[in-house]
Amino acid sequence: MSAEFERRGLLRAGGLLTLAAVLDACSITPRGTTVAGTSSKAATSAPTVSSPQPPPPAPAAVDLLSNQRTCALTKATIAGPTWFDAHDVRSDIRDGRPGVPLELAFRVAHLPNCAPVARAVVDLWQCDALGVYSGFADAAPGDGGSPDGRDRYGDKQSAPTDADRWLRGTQVSDAHGVVRFSTIYPGWYPTRTVHLHLKVHLAEKTVLTTQLFFDDTVSDRVFAGHDPYRQHPGRDTRNDRDPFYSPTALLTTAPDGDRWLAALTLGVL
Repeated sequence: MSAEFERRGLLRAGGLLTLAAVLDACSITPRGTTVAGTSSKAATSAPTVSSPQPPPPAPAAVDLLSNQRTCALTKATIAGPTWFDAHDVRSDIRDGRPGVPLELAFRVAHLPNCAPVARAVVDLWQCDALGVYSGFADAAPGDGGSPDGRDRYGDKQSAPTDADRWLRGTQVSDAHGVVRFSTIYPGWYPTRTVHLHLKVHLAEKTVLTTQLFFDDTVSDRVFAGHDPYRQHPGRDTRNDRDPFYSPTALLTTAPDGDRWLAALTLGVL
């Protein structure tokens, strides 16, 4: 069996698990029943015990997608010199890298009717809190390796220089077109604003190569308040000066305790 068919088998086996709430039944002695050795008055004055209400579900990045009722074509950009196919099907891509937890949700939607796209393959990769990409730890921040042929979809990729694969992963969209990732808030490196890299593939074709962005005020808040971001001061580029920035690629974000949630509908043709 080829590596690609094995990879597709992993994707077909994917899916979302739902948790069913379980309620414990309570039996209460009917009001006014006399129990041996007690009076009717005592029986009716016994306190009733009700089942505790389950706690509300924790906020999730996918909740942010509910407010995105319309779709716009997500701007395509370059993959950059740090792209290579990591062949790593997983949603948690942190691998212990330090940084502020970030939960991501993306909905792949087909234009012009904004229909959700099931079984889209979504690749995500990013730098760590100090601006370094896995596979290229010895390169200058933001730099990658030399060209190394093409990936399984025919896209150009670079040859990694080390075996690390942190902050890289692949997911397949569910029936609602949604994929989810657990990662850390990315750092920055010279000449670039804070961003994520992403590819969307349908069947045997790459339909989107893009970069996604954060509100500058959110990045300022994360970098000023947490390590290891504070060890890398002097960010030199904001969204309005980045050549690849587009409002259609700006993530919707929300804080949740010590982590951030971010989401975006990815409009593809």
